[in-house]
Amino acid sequence: MANRLEDAGIAEIWSSDTRRTRDTAAPLAARLGLEVRLYDPFDLPGFAAQLTENPEMSVLVVGHSNTTPQLAELLGAEPGDPIVEKTEYDRLYVINLDTGEGTIQRFGAPSQTEAIDS
Repeated sequence: MANRLEDAGIAEIWSSDTRRTRDTAAPLAARLGLEVRLYDPFDLPGFAAQLTENPEMSVLVVGHSNTTPQLAELLGAEPGDPIVEKTEYDRLYVINLDTGEGTIQRFGAPSQTEAIDS
């Protein structure tokens, strides 16, 4: 993820307060010299309101399969199909806060389990 996003103009990085999400955010934060800021995944409406205060800023939010789609929806984008926790670790929502338009991208290879199950 850090390789893909290091030139994306990310100005803030947010993570829930779990080791896995903080570890996911850490490499990009180190490259960009940014602090990983923590958000409360139990207050997604409040966090969405905070993010929309500055819609021109590029922000990375690292979350969970049970919160990220809901956050995307609160920001005006389509949440997409449910995330399959067993195999999907690389969903990237790209959302324009001015328009609410968004895309869902993948940034990694399918997991071995997914390749076997396919």
